[in-house]
Amino acid sequence: MPTPSAETAERLFFAGKGGVGKTTMAVAAAAFHALHGRSTLLITTDPAAHIGRVLEREVGDEPKPVAGILGLDAARIDPRHETRRYKDMVLSDARKCYVPETVRRIEEELNSPCTEEVAVFRRFLDYLLTDRYETVVFDTAPTGHTLRLLQLPLSYSQQIAAKALGGQATSTDEDAEARRMEEALKLLRDPARTTFAFVVYPEATPIVEAARASSELREIGLQTSLVLVNQVLPEEVCVHALFRRRYEMQQQYLQEVPASFPGAEVRPVHLQERDVIGVDAVLRAADEAFGGMEAAGSVDHRPNGRRQ
Repeated sequence: MPTPSAETAERLFFAGKGGVGKTTMAVAAAAFHALHGRSTLLITTDPAAHIGRVLEREVGDEPKPVAGILGLDAARIDPRHETRRYKDMVLSDARKCYVPETVRRIEEELNSPCTEEVAVFRRFLDYLLTDRYETVVFDTAPTGHTLRLLQLPLSYSQQIAAKALGGQATSTDEDAEARRMEEALKLLRDPARTTFAFVVYPEATPIVEAARASSELREIGLQTSLVLVNQVLPEEVCVHALFRRRYEMQQQYLQEVPASFPGAEVRPVHLQERDVIGVDAVLRAADEAFGGMEAAGSVDHRPNGRRQ
């Protein structure tokens, strides 16, 4: 089996408890790939969209270049925006095929609470399977529950139509949809192409929560291949007794992490002197977490563009 690597993967997913630096590590990974010559897309499925704050750039619903890092685009998946777009698409198609009464029933079905989840999932699939970018980095990995949608025999829009028509789906695109789902699962389950990474602090609660989520993914055949243990204190700065005890506690948790994530690489990331905000800070974080940034060099610090 190929050795999984965050530095060579085509698709990377970063997950973790809120506040552990998940978004920072996702942005750093995206910068690493872009500055090593790969066309890279950074996507957030986090409603708060913190990647814009880290990059000090506005991040919208469609991929746009990140000024300051050559080869990097960024976008967010906004649940409300995607739900509106999905409903409009389904109803537009329905009006071409069905009588008004059937369209009305389909519209009622679209008011289901799970419509938002499916709308976001469909957009996620678009980005997962895109051939426009060599690398796609996702800030916040989908849960095991969401990824189980890949195993459904019909797309959700087809299921809505089937329910509205009394159980008979009339779409001719079922084979294409099935191939798309199969392709997505194959990509996600290939450790040479996809890296699932969890970000934790060297503390009990973040590790336990991440291990639980990793186990959920493992149940559907998705292996966690990287654990970034963030904000580890460097030994040389821990001269005060308080920080020395804190350092020793962190080292103990670092020793325990591998048992919670079978088969995953565990990589400590040292605490930075300042908040990781802005391109320069992102590059320092990328070098700390993934290495080799000094040789990359494809940076444009102009405020409104990238180096040509």
